[in-house]
Amino acid sequence: MAHPAIKPTLLLCIIALAVACYLPGLTGHFIFDDGVNIRLNPLLRIDSLDFSTLWQAASSGGTRPLSRPISMASFALDFYFFGMSPYYFKATNLAIHLANGLLVFVLVKLLLGLHLRIRGAADNNTASWIGIAVAAIWLLHPFNLTGVLYVVQRMTSLAVLFTLAGLALYMYGRKKLLDGNKSGFFAMGAALFVFTPLAALCKESGLLLPALILVCEATLLRWSAPDRSSRRILAALLGLSVAVPLLFGLYFLSRNPDLILGGYAWRDFSLGERLLTEARVLWFYLHMIVLPNLGEMGLHHDDFLISRGPLSPWTTLPALAGLLLLAGSAFALRNKQPIVTFGIAFFFVGHAMESTIIPLELVFEHRNYLPMLGILLPLACYALNPKLHLPSASLRRAAFFLLAILCAGLTAARAQQWGDTLLMRSLEVERHPHSVRAHTDLANLYDNLPPTSQVDAIELYGKARFHFQQAADNGPSSITGLFFILVMNAHRGLPVEEPLLETLEQRLATVPLGPPNMNTLIGAARDIADGHILLDPKIVDRILRAALSNPLLTDTSRNQLTSEFGKIPPHIRPKMEAPK
Repeated sequence: MAHPAIKPTLLLCIIALAVACYLPGLTGHFIFDDGVNIRLNPLLRIDSLDFSTLWQAASSGGTRPLSRPISMASFALDFYFFGMSPYYFKATNLAIHLANGLLVFVLVKLLLGLHLRIRGAADNNTASWIGIAVAAIWLLHPFNLTGVLYVVQRMTSLAVLFTLAGLALYMYGRKKLLDGNKSGFFAMGAALFVFTPLAALCKESGLLLPALILVCEATLLRWSAPDRSSRRILAALLGLSVAVPLLFGLYFLSRNPDLILGGYAWRDFSLGERLLTEARVLWFYLHMIVLPNLGEMGLHHDDFLISRGPLSPWTTLPALAGLLLLAGSAFALRNKQPIVTFGIAFFFVGHAMESTIIPLELVFEHRNYLPMLGILLPLACYALNPKLHLPSASLRRAAFFLLAILCAGLTAARAQQWGDTLLMRSLEVERHPHSVRAHTDLANLYDNLPPTSQVDAIELYGKARFHFQQAADNGPSSITGLFFILVMNAHRGLPVEEPLLETLEQRLATVPLGPPNMNTLIGAARDIADGHILLDPKIVDRILRAALSNPLLTDTSRNQLTSEFGKIPPHIRPKMEAPK
């Protein structure tokens, strides 16, 4: 029998290994949406911890349905204690990731222990070892890296922190209930009605907590209770917790009827095309979870091919059929292999908000930060269960151990790349050559690198210009590449390229001004106000007038632009009206 100290020691070693893997990545810069949400958000630059200041920072989450105040307040606290250094923001993210890893261990140990107990095969030792194994892979998996080193995705990791804590607390309450102690209902009620709103105030996906608990009940716990009365209370408690966020969502949609269909007005895909594409996206996620490949990963996946029909591309139909087969298999195996059913259902429910009808972007790796747990638990159970097939037990354990080593190596390599911003952005372009954002990120870096000589300055300008132009060519509905060529030329005292400015105006006046383009405009307004962007006031005026003349511009976006550009100093502030 293993010494009692081995398990906590091993868990600490895994945490230390995760820290070692991630440390090189902490030296990277702010990236992508970190700019408009954190670096350029003046309300986060707090100099006191009084309530009104913190409340302003917490409320600076923009037009999101719940504004994510807990996440925004955490960014403000980082600034208060450490300044606007990305290193400390990323270090905080890493600390949250490690806490989440511990919660994964606690959750798996409790959930699996309860499941085995209900099936009459109680084995806390096995549950503990599998909990350690799942936590190890989860902590070290390279697909989780964007949830750590992409600072703004603290919104995801904090929501998952409260979700995992809620799940673990619910399982603690369920254990007390099975022991005949009805005080367990208090823990379960707190998990559902305290931790759900806490998770949702970090990110809206936290509202899925009750649905995830429902998955646990339906597949592994099977509503087991000491008596009929407890079972009824259990069903009522969980039913109410699922109904409340559902009714909240329906109410919100009734007050904002254009939230779903209206959001597709500024996307280059329809609702049907999104659903078709997400079938292929989910298989991409599953592939990366089981067989991670750095060459296919990336911060940006805006080059992911959109499915325009069931056979365009041809892989769409097999992807749809495969998902239906997966769901059907989960249902068919619900009695014989409930852990498989749990894993598939947990993965699907974890993606129910961000990978279905809401008009979000198509692919982001951080969306798997919690759903991945549904895949890792069955893998660990069947890799480490000696009763499954005794002759293959050693081979299965070795394979799982090698997967853990592979994940650690890939995460360390990826973190090393992310710690070197030029290397990271160069690799993003190499791996995603048709990505607008990858080219924009690399171009911005070249534009901001200090030249060592006149020849070097010309070379850096040429590289930046090339990648900005690639971004503009790859994204005919994107304004970013053209706008930054204009800015780059202005900073170098070069004459305005009138054809380029006219093309930018034409795009501003006609293309959908969704979040990517709006973020460019809002970031530009803040940089102009701070003096980081130096543009002729007449050009700023032309840019804003073109944007305000866009017939696709929503009232909310119009008000945002008016507000942000209204903060520019009066002597360079553009007019606030569209051309007649």
